[in-house]
Amino acid sequence: MIKISELPLIVSAEQFHAARQILLVDVLYVGDAPRAMREYIKNTHGGFVYEKKTYMPITLTGNPESLIVNAEKGIHFKFDKGFQNFYQLDGNLDAAIWHKKLYDLSAFADHGAISFDREEAFVIDRYLANYREFPNAPTKLLEIPQKMPSIGVKAMKGLKFVGK
Repeated sequence: MIKISELPLIVSAEQFHAARQILLVDVLYVGDAPRAMREYIKNTHGGFVYEKKTYMPITLTGNPESLIVNAEKGIHFKFDKGFQNFYQLDGNLDAAIWHKKLYDLSAFADHGAISFDREEAFVIDRYLANYREFPNAPTKLLEIPQKMPSIGVKAMKGLKFVGK
């Protein structure tokens, strides 16, 4: 059993492309499933409850290029008893690195089946409790908010001038 918390974290695009095998770790929200299905996911697929919502950890492995392409297209998770959910990565490598979702699994590339320890506290802490949005663009510190024009200042469209 491999502990995800002990794997080397990928912190740059160079490390990502140099790795032979990558591990992508994230969580899938399954709280929209019926109660019996949520219990089934918790007991069978390693799901857990955080702030009264049910989640399931996702661990995807593969070589660097195919892993990101497949996760960008979306992965359809089909559970027993007819429940299914869809996971999609935005395809932004910088965002995946910033969110600490990628790990170097090159040391285990020649192993057959790989299984991971259930590290609920680690997954909750890294991917749910301390989650922050990826900053898309640098924020401007001295940006003056634009004031909306008051009624009567803006010209109305579609009206014609009536002559005297």
